[in-house]
Amino acid sequence: MTDILTETLGTKGFYEDITGNKMLEKFYSTGEDSRYRLAFPLQISFLNYRFGQLLEANKLRNAVLDSSLLSDSLMAKNLLDRGEFPETEFDLYQELVRNMINSVVRTGDSQLPDLIIYLDGSFDLMLEHIEERGRGMEVIDDDKRDYYKSVHDIYDHWYKGYAQSPVIRIDMDKYDYVNNMEDRKEVLTQILTRMVELQMLTPSEFEEIKTNKLEKLV
Repeated sequence: MTDILTETLGTKGFYEDITGNKMLEKFYSTGEDSRYRLAFPLQISFLNYRFGQLLEANKLRNAVLDSSLLSDSLMAKNLLDRGEFPETEFDLYQELVRNMINSVVRTGDSQLPDLIIYLDGSFDLMLEHIEERGRGMEVIDDDKRDYYKSVHDIYDHWYKGYAQSPVIRIDMDKYDYVNNMEDRKEVLTQILTRMVELQMLTPSEFEEIKTNKLEKLV
């Protein structure tokens, strides 16, 4: 989605750095034990990386981030709820998040996305996508299936209660925007229409994108 949006909008995308995070494979290596031992340093590494992306993205118009501080905090809370994040370390993590957010607010920038695109799909579809991307550390066994289910559930709970910034939900079970160009056109039209409503795009910019890019998808 980040690739598609940045190409469509002609803007910059910011991506999660999986290959450069040496702790991530260790985090997945021995199940609950490795998650408990490495939850704090792993989440701190993501927090530091994501915060740097946020500072750079705030300088640009309509930059696209494939994840956010919100998502990282959800992952940390999920680990806490599962008993896989020591509570004292979680409190410190939360304090660091608050301090980072406050520093952004003081500069006049926003710590919240202008628009969140929530890619929502069934748990089975989520597992299919994990298998398709083929990361060795994410091979699905009973332990990882249980962990992935908790991730799926906490995002579902978040979506139903979040109201701090605009959210558009994309039904992944309905739209295969990666492989089906008609679906891609429909999904992009939904997103760009919402961006116009939020004054992130002008109507004339939307019309230009429709003519030069969307109409050529089908």
